Amino acid sequence: MNKKKIALRIAVVFAVLLAVLAGLAALLQSARAVNTIAGWMEPLTGLSVHVDDISIHPPLNIRVNGLRVQTLRDRGYDLSLDRAEIHAAASAGLNIQVEKILLTGPKFTFFLKKEKSDTDPFAVLRKLPPVRLLEMKDGELELKTESSAYVLPGMDLTIRDFNPEGGGRLYGKSRFDVRTSDMAGRGSLGVSLDLSRLSPRPSGAGSLQLSLESGSFGQLKITEGKLDTQLGLSADVLRFDGASAVIRNFSRSNGSERISIQDIKTKFNLSYNQKTSGFSLTSFEASGADAGSLKGQATGTVKPGSWNATLRAFNLNLSRIFSLVNPLLPEDYRDWTFQGKGTVDLETEGRYADGSAVWKAAAVIDLSEGAFASADHTKAGERITGRMEMKLGSPEKKRKGRFTAKMTGKDGEILWGQYYQDFKGQRLAVDSQGFFETKPFSLNSSGTFDLFQTGSYAFTADLSRRRTIFSLTAQGVTCLRLFGALLQNYVTQNYPNLQDLSLEGTLDLKLTASLSPDQKVIEGDLSLQDGTALSPSNGLALSGLTIRLPYDLALSGRTPAPPAGSRRGFMAFKELQKGRLTIGELHVPVVLSGNRFLLPEPVVVSLFGGELVIHGLRVDHLLFPDMNVEAGLSISRLNLGEVIALAAPIALEGDLNGDLSPILFREGKWTAGGSLVARVFGGRITIDHLSAGRIFSPSRFFGADVAFDAIDLEEVTSNIKIGRMTGLIQGSLKNFTMEYGQPSRFDLVITSDRSRKVPQAISVDAIKNLSIISTGSETISDILNSGLNRFFSQYPYSEIGIRCTLSDDLFSLRGLIREGGKEYLIRRSTFRGIDMVNQNPDNSISFKDMSERMGRLFQPRQQSKDVPSG
Repeated sequence: MNKKKIALRIAVVFAVLLAVLAGLAALLQSARAVNTIAGWMEPLTGLSVHVDDISIHPPLNIRVNGLRVQTLRDRGYDLSLDRAEIHAAASAGLNIQVEKILLTGPKFTFFLKKEKSDTDPFAVLRKLPPVRLLEMKDGELELKTESSAYVLPGMDLTIRDFNPEGGGRLYGKSRFDVRTSDMAGRGSLGVSLDLSRLSPRPSGAGSLQLSLESGSFGQLKITEGKLDTQLGLSADVLRFDGASAVIRNFSRSNGSERISIQDIKTKFNLSYNQKTSGFSLTSFEASGADAGSLKGQATGTVKPGSWNATLRAFNLNLSRIFSLVNPLLPEDYRDWTFQGKGTVDLETEGRYADGSAVWKAAAVIDLSEGAFASADHTKAGERITGRMEMKLGSPEKKRKGRFTAKMTGKDGEILWGQYYQDFKGQRLAVDSQGFFETKPFSLNSSGTFDLFQTGSYAFTADLSRRRTIFSLTAQGVTCLRLFGALLQNYVTQNYPNLQDLSLEGTLDLKLTASLSPDQKVIEGDLSLQDGTALSPSNGLALSGLTIRLPYDLALSGRTPAPPAGSRRGFMAFKELQKGRLTIGELHVPVVLSGNRFLLPEPVVVSLFGGELVIHGLRVDHLLFPDMNVEAGLSISRLNLGEVIALAAPIALEGDLNGDLSPILFREGKWTAGGSLVARVFGGRITIDHLSAGRIFSPSRFFGADVAFDAIDLEEVTSNIKIGRMTGLIQGSLKNFTMEYGQPSRFDLVITSDRSRKVPQAISVDAIKNLSIISTGSETISDILNSGLNRFFSQYPYSEIGIRCTLSDDLFSLRGLIREGGKEYLIRRSTFRGIDMVNQNPDNSISFKDMSERMGRLFQPRQQSKDVPSG
C-alpha cells in the first residue's frame, strides 16, 4: 500500500474519530441524553445520575445545573448541587489543567458505616487533575449514622493551588449542627490550612476557630463556647498547638437540681496519632468562676483505652465551690456557708481490659483556714487545717480494689449547739488501709488513729449497701487529757459552777456498731481504773472510781429486749466527799443492756447517821426521747442536824424518815410518790408530791407540798433573828415551786396548834420584825414605846392566822383572823397584848422586795437572852 493510501486511511480514521467526538460532544450538550446514558449505565455503576441542564464550551468550559448523584444498592452517599462551573484546558500529552471550579449550593450527604477500613480516604484525590482555584458557596455537608447526624450548613470553602501530589491551601467557614441520641450542638467554625501533602496521609499546618452557641451531652450543657487553636497535620499525627477555649456557662442538671459554672478559661497543647489512637496532652491549664485553677498533663490511647495523667488544683476557694454545688447538697445544708483554701494533687493511670477499667491513683488534699456555719449560727467551725493522702487501686477480675489513706487535722474551733471547744495546739490523725468492690459496693477497712495524744485507738469497718459494721478499741486513754481536749470548755461555758472540775483515770473501751436501714445498735465493754473527780469550789472529791460495764444499746429503730442472762457490770469508788458529806467505799452491781439500765440489787448507803436505800432502779428506752426511769428510795434515821449544817449554820435537832417510792421520770419531769417525815422543833413536818426537772441546768425547777403540826415556836425562833416567840403552830405549804434558784409559786398557811397547852407569847423584837415584813415600815414601834408599853418585853397572844401567797412574782400577805371588819395576823389575848392588823389586805409587792424583808429571818442570832414574861 502506497503512502498516499496510508495517509488517506489515517485521515479517514481521524475524521471518524473527530466525527465521533463531535457527536459525543453534541450528545453531552443535552441533559436528556446525559440522563438517558446514565440510566443505561445504572446496572453497571450502581449510581443514579440526573442533571437539569448541562453545557460544554471549548476548550473545556463546563456548566451544569441541578446535578444529583446517589447510590442505589445501599445507602452510601447522596450528592447534589444547584450549579457548577468548570474552566479547564488540555495541555500537551492530554494533561488537563483546571483553572477554576465554582460550586454553588452543593449538598453532600454520606451514610457512615461501623466497619473499620484501612483504605486511604484521600487516595482518590491523587487521580484528580491540579486545580488552581476551587470555590464552594452556601454548601452543606451531612454525615449520618443509624442514630446520629452531623450537619455543616452554610459552608463557604476556598482551595487554591490544589495539586494531587503536593496539597494546596484551604480556607473555609461553616455553621454546624450535631444531633445524636445523647449529644447535640450547634455553632460555627472557620479553618485555614496550608497542605503540603494529601495522600497517603495529609500533612500541613493552619488554624481552627470554633464557636459553640449551645451544646449538650447527657445532663451536661454548654452555652457560648469558643475554641481557637493552631493545627498541625504530620503523617498520622494531628496537633492542636497553643489552643485556648472559653466557656461562658457550663451546667449540669439532675431533675430540679442544677449547678452552673461561668467563665471557664482553658489553655492546652494536644496531639493525636490517628494510626495508634494515642494522645498526648502535654500541658493543660484551666480556671473559672473564681473557684481556683487547674494544671495537668496526660498521655494514653483511645483504642484500647489507657491513660496516665497528673492534675493539680490550687488556690481552691471553698466558699465559691460550695456555692456552685449548693443545689446538690441535702436541703438542710443549702443555707450553710463554707470557707477555706485548698489544693488537690492527683496522679492516675489505667487501662480498659475485658470491658472494665483497671486503674490506680494517688491523691493529696490540703485544707487551710477552713470554716463553716449553719444558717442559724448554732453550728460553726473556724481555723480548721487538714491534709489527706490516698492511694487507690481498682478491682481487677477476682481481686478486690485496695486503698490506703492518711488524714491529719489540727487547730480549729468547733461550735455545735451548746458544745464549744478550741482545739488550738491539738492534733488528730487517722491511718487506714483496706479493700473495696464496686459491683455490688462493699468496703473493708482497718486502721489506727491518734485522738489528741490521749491513748491508743484502733478500728475496723465493713460497709455494704445492706449493713455497716464498725468496731473501735481504745486502750490506755488518759481521762485528764481527753477531758481537757474535748469537754473542758463545754463544761466551763454551760456549767460555770463546775469550771474547776478535773477528771483523771485510765479508760479502756471496746465498741461494735451495727448500722442498717432498720436499726442501729452498739455493744461492747467500758472499763475505768483509778478514776478521780475534783471540784474544789464545790467541795467535791471522788476517788478510787472503778467501772466495769458491758453494754448493748440501740441508737435507732426498735428497742431490743435485754438478752437472757445479760452480763453484769459494776461501779465502785473508795470515797465521795461533797462539803461535809462523806460516803465511804461503795460497790454497786449494774446491768446496761437492751437500752435498759438496771440495779439488780438494792444499794444501801450509810449517810448522816442514818441509812438510804435505793432499790428497783430501772431506766427504760435509754438514749431515746421517751426515756423513763423508775426507782424506789427509802430513808431512815437521817440526822437533820448534819443535813442542814451543809447548807446553813443553823442548829437543828431531829431526824428524817420516809419512803419516796415510786420515783418516776417521764417526759423530762421527775416525780416521787410517798412522803418524807421530819421530826423537828418538837413537831412533825411531812413532805410529799415532790417533783423536779432540768436538774443540771440553770433553769432547773423543784416542787413539793408540805404539811406541819405541833411546831414549837420557841425552838424555831431561837435559831433565827426575828425575836422570841412561844406556842405551837400548824399549817401547810401547797403548790410550792422553785425555778432558777428562787421560789416562783406557793401558798403558805400558818395557824395556831392547840393540840397541847403551852404558853403563847411574842417578844417586842418579834413584833417589830413581823411588822416590817408585813408592812415594810416600823410605825408599830411608836405604839410599843408609848405609855406603859415601853415597860414590857413581850406580850401574850391568843391566836395566829397568816396566809402568804406567791404567783407571777407578786407576793401577798393576808390575815386569817377576821373580826369586826378587820383582818388580824396575830390576835391579842383576852386581857392584854397587841394585835397585829393587816392594814392593806389587798396590797401585793414583788417577791424581790419581800425577799429583802425576810432576809433577816435566816441570819444567826448575835446573842440570846431570856425575857421575863410580862
